[in-house]
Amino acid sequence: MRRAVLWALLALPSWHAGATDSTLGRVEVQGESAVAREKKTLAQLFKAEALFEKHRALAPLATLKFKVYARTQADTAPSLDLGLMAPGGRQSLQLDAQDRFVIDPAWRQLDDATEVRSRLADGRVTWRPDIRTPGLPEGERRLGDLRLQCRVAFNSGVARGGLVFGFLPSLSDGCGHAAWSSSNFADQPVFAVTLVHGERRLTLSGRLLHGLRDRDGERFDWGYSLRERMFRLPMGDAQWPDDTRVLFESMDDPPSPQEESLLASGDPWTRPALSPGMSPADVTALLGPAVDDLRFESGRRVQRRMHEVKTPEGRLALEWVSLFDADDRLVKSQLRRDQGPMFNRP
Repeated sequence: MRRAVLWALLALPSWHAGATDSTLGRVEVQGESAVAREKKTLAQLFKAEALFEKHRALAPLATLKFKVYARTQADTAPSLDLGLMAPGGRQSLQLDAQDRFVIDPAWRQLDDATEVRSRLADGRVTWRPDIRTPGLPEGERRLGDLRLQCRVAFNSGVARGGLVFGFLPSLSDGCGHAAWSSSNFADQPVFAVTLVHGERRLTLSGRLLHGLRDRDGERFDWGYSLRERMFRLPMGDAQWPDDTRVLFESMDDPPSPQEESLLASGDPWTRPALSPGMSPADVTALLGPAVDDLRFESGRRVQRRMHEVKTPEGRLALEWVSLFDADDRLVKSQLRRDQGPMFNRP
């Protein structure tokens, strides 16, 4: 675009040497730019609503809303400014405090091709259905809600990655795979995700957070500003029923206690002398090099290190996930089970 503007300027006739600013007229152009805008059609929203009702058994008490996220340049989130492009002109859409909206029954009188459009350019926004059972504590979701949310998002076209499923059959079960899922976004930058059902408890591997095992993450809907909040779940694992609690530890939360069973091997690697304020080099000296090292747009950094320990039941794959602040000072670390490769990637 810059090159095109430069050539256009060079093509203009030269001004007379005596011309002054007063001789130049001002031209104002009003109206919306021709740049492609982030948008969804009413047909996509109505399809999402139909899928929500079809699979309602996963979350009988949940409600359906739609949420928009600033995918790039997070500071532009206040400018999301959605509008319904109705026949009579653009109608501004009211978002709640979490940037969500609901389908207006009056929209059913409009053509299905009618667009709900952001003023931000294509690629700057991503969309999700937001399906939640009321009454859950902050920092907690219900697994059945997230299972339903996945089906609605990626089978309706509301989520940006929906088209990928159609072209890559191996990914078409992204909402039913036993070991992983399509992308989800936590309400806050996430450090750990833990499944809890009765006495069973499992903190998920760092492999399932932030797209650590995915190459070229910027191409996906969770690239850039959303990487800190991105997580995956073992959606199709029947060992975890729909009423499983999904607990989130945000990056700003105090560190949670280490799981004692992971310390039982006595391997020194499970008990390093880690302390807040350490540098990545300090942690490397104690635990070895990181297999994953990711710097976020916020400046924060997450590293993941792996090791196998011997237990009476056999060898156990473990990982240390460490969070550093923008100045590369250690904030907290957590020892977790490594649940294995997601895409068999190194």
